Amino acid sequence: TSFYAHRSILCGCAPMLAALFDAEDTGRMISAQISDVKPDIFQYMLGYVYGGSVPKEELMTHAKDIINAADKYSIVNLKLEAEAVYLNSTIFTVDNAMDNLLYADAK
Repeated sequence: TSFYAHRSILCGCAPMLAALFDAEDTGRMISAQISDVKPDIFQYMLGYVYGGSVPKEELMTHAKDIINAADKYSIVNLKLEAEAVYLNSTIFTVDNAMDNLLYADAK
């Protein structure tokens, strides 16, 4: 799957993603392979960077994947939105308390 983006947009909104590309803007198209983010999650992330939003249902369904991707590529507001949805949609119990604590500590 291929996605297209402008380096100037990425520099302003997703600095770690922009860092994957050559710092010298030659005007030519360059590519980078991203294998650690699922294509649908990357599409949500890129749409968000371009001023869109991720539907709440998708945030609920893919909260951890979106949090992980947004954290890795420094898209702070998306990460905060996904964390808020995750907190509001997760039922915390004694059984999952340690897993959630460790996950939160890692992010």
